Amino acid sequence: MLDKMGANMNLDSIFEELYDLMQNASRIPLTDKIIIEESDLAGILDDLKEAIPKEVKSATEVLGEQKNIVAKAREEADAIVAQAKAEAERIVGLAKEEADRIVSEQEIVKQAEAVAADLKASAEREYDEKRREADEYAMQTKTDALQYSDDVLGYLAGTLESALKSVDSNRTNINDERKIVSQPSLPPVAGEDELPPMPEGAGE
Repeated sequence: MLDKMGANMNLDSIFEELYDLMQNASRIPLTDKIIIEESDLAGILDDLKEAIPKEVKSATEVLGEQKNIVAKAREEADAIVAQAKAEAERIVGLAKEEADRIVSEQEIVKQAEAVAADLKASAEREYDEKRREADEYAMQTKTDALQYSDDVLGYLAGTLESALKSVDSNRTNINDERKIVSQPSLPPVAGEDELPPMPEGAGE
């Protein structure tokens, strides 16, 4: 059984680290912008880049495992059907042997044929019932396997979507910061840097 929980915990820890980085980042006064170190974000993205293929591989292994389960269920169903058929043939054979043994009188022959027919009908009903149960079991197993695979892929899709949204949001913030930093500073107003004269005796 694949370690799906371990893979999920790895992704969760990466996202938790990303959220912590966002929460602890310096904020720009009077704005809703934050400053994140590019190296910190790049490290988290590298971890995410490494973890996501593992999740995809885990989902692929789940699909392969479910196929094996369905194939095994089909083999078990076929074995049940074969066993029921063999039992039916055995019962019919016993009935025929019993009928052949009591052919001395017409009435006995008729009774034997009736018994044989009843046994054969009973065996065929049992065979049909076993076959139906085997088909239902195989179908239910396949349905459950497909549902489980869909749940895993749905979780993976939601996790990737959330991660991409977070990354896009941080990239937007970083680009906005770069635009602000790259804007040239305005020249000082004339006379703004000149200090007023000191009053007499102030320096004594």
